[in-house]
Amino acid sequence: MKPTFVYKFFGILALVGLLSCGKEPIDESGLLITGRNQCFMTFFDLLGSDHRTVLVSGQTVIDTTALTVTAVARFGTNMQRVKPYCSVVTDAIVEPTMGIWTDYTQPQKYTVVSGNRQVRKTYTVTVTLQK
Repeated sequence: MKPTFVYKFFGILALVGLLSCGKEPIDESGLLITGRNQCFMTFFDLLGSDHRTVLVSGQTVIDTTALTVTAVARFGTNMQRVKPYCSVVTDAIVEPTMGIWTDYTQPQKYTVVSGNRQVRKTYTVTVTLQK
């Protein structure tokens, strides 16, 4: 096999590869915008200063119709300094960002935005302290 044939073959292959790559849309955060329009929360957790969950097992309820999350934190939890985490459907994002120290003495609101960034659902998260 002649070297020029090999160079032409790989050159054409590289050109086809470059042309087949379309520019995917991304949002202002650099995340890929997809065609998915689902947006809902599937899991919620709250971590204390030792990075362990402070929620009472089996007491967290996510209502995707009423757009609410209710949970119960263990007795003695410092509700003014906890970190929320959640899981959402594929390609969706949460605003504002979770995972930062947050005061949960009052209900907090988080908006789940779909993968296509067209559907937005705002959840109210209420955490009460175990008695």
